[in-house]
Amino acid sequence: MSMLNPIGLRGHLTPCLWFTGFLQDIRAGAVGVASVLIALMCLTGTAFVSDHLLLVHHRNALRGGTEAASIAATQRMARLDADLTREQLVQALEPLAKRYVLANVPDGARELVEDTLELTLTPNRDTGVVGVEARADFGGAMVGRYLWGKLIDKTRASSGAERVVAPVNLVLAIDVTGSMRNSIRIRGGGPSRVTVVRNAAQVLIRSLYDQEGEVGHISVGLVPWNTTVNIGATRRSWVNDLGQGHKIIPPGFDPWQGCIEHRTGGLDLSLVLPEDSPFTSWFWPSSLEYRPADRAALATEIGTAVRGENDWSPASPHQGYDDSPHYGCPRNEILPLTANRETAEQAVADLRYWRGGGTMMHLGIVWGRRLLAPEWRNAWGLTEESEAGLRVLVLLSDGLNSANDHQHTYPGQYRHNGVLLRGDYTTHYTGYGRVGVGSIEEGYRTGTRFDGVADYSRALDVLNSIFLEACEMAKDEGITVFTVSAVPHGHSIEQALRERLVACASSQDHAFVENSEPARMETAFRDIGRMVQGIRRTR
Repeated sequence: MSMLNPIGLRGHLTPCLWFTGFLQDIRAGAVGVASVLIALMCLTGTAFVSDHLLLVHHRNALRGGTEAASIAATQRMARLDADLTREQLVQALEPLAKRYVLANVPDGARELVEDTLELTLTPNRDTGVVGVEARADFGGAMVGRYLWGKLIDKTRASSGAERVVAPVNLVLAIDVTGSMRNSIRIRGGGPSRVTVVRNAAQVLIRSLYDQEGEVGHISVGLVPWNTTVNIGATRRSWVNDLGQGHKIIPPGFDPWQGCIEHRTGGLDLSLVLPEDSPFTSWFWPSSLEYRPADRAALATEIGTAVRGENDWSPASPHQGYDDSPHYGCPRNEILPLTANRETAEQAVADLRYWRGGGTMMHLGIVWGRRLLAPEWRNAWGLTEESEAGLRVLVLLSDGLNSANDHQHTYPGQYRHNGVLLRGDYTTHYTGYGRVGVGSIEEGYRTGTRFDGVADYSRALDVLNSIFLEACEMAKDEGITVFTVSAVPHGHSIEQALRERLVACASSQDHAFVENSEPARMETAFRDIGRMVQGIRRTR
């Protein structure tokens, strides 16, 4: 039955088949003439129904194409020079829009549609939306093509002109490593990178909240990261030890500052809740306990004191972030998603870098996912139901993945008069512990990604692999990922960081990798805001 009636016209074809048989009856006489007319009307009606169904199908395909073209063109317009005229914008955007329209056309009709496609683009800088209207001949119509010629030979659809206010949850994952204190200019001078980023992020927040009718539809979260994150000291229930995973934090070093180490057992990138698998509290062991006899001998050899990377002693307790078990812990806590504009702006304004190194970009991605994941809302204390909407993650970094000790402190690569005196290891303590195998007292952990990785170059490969894995997880979950570089143009790592950030982003257009001046950084964040608005305003 389905082969005879593929488009569901059985009810219309049955009378026609009856009249065909009736016409064969020679006894019908004059009635047969009338039946001919009725049969023609029946067949024409069937053709009308067929045409209608085809036109609906064609219109839906074309509408889907214009929707995709409008979103793509809106995103691209946000990246184009603001001084372009309307005609120049149309010329720049039309090829992109055409590709998206044709991508939504069925294969059998694509060649005809491509030959007959007429596009009308209406870019609007004020609203940040590119409207797209398309007309094309899909072929296949019976009545419309052969009885009325060109009356309905082209299908028409449009998209992008209607404003749609949909919720957006946006997370800023910002690098707070020590290098963020440096200038964003290759020659130095001017404000620090963290200052430039703070100002630019405020531009993005304002661009989202200032839109008419956006109240209650914008939520912003913040993830400051280096090689760990600070979940907040109030979340003690998230950790299972408060220091006992390595050594109990000595008396006088409380309170716990809120930082944690990466979970073992393959859970470092997972969305498993802390109530099901708690974290281990952050604990950077003391350098004074690293082979004290060797350290004393080295000091005698060079005639001066040997500085360690984290010289703290239980005899001289210190409750701060520096020279204590809390060393390396970001001063800024993660900010869960909030609809309160002032709270979001203040959290960004308070961003501070720490004085050490170590960069693990995957932390910005994985904790951004945890802020955006619906199943984590209760964990963050967000009990209200969240509206379905766009989920956006903006990752900013000014360095490649690393964990090396740039300070050349004992017992890493310690130098005296330009001579390398030791080289036991060159890595900072991180959320994965140190690279290699050793004692807990020296900062080695078991069951982490660094367990058994003795070669530092191999450790970097591991970090880069984890980063891309985390990025793919985010994109697979439907998160729109933007990436931003804070490395000056001409810096030795500029190209390598560019490649990693482009690979992580949702597309090349979502990667902003040339921001060597404060103004360029603000433009990058402003364009991200425009792209987010563009996605939300088209349907």
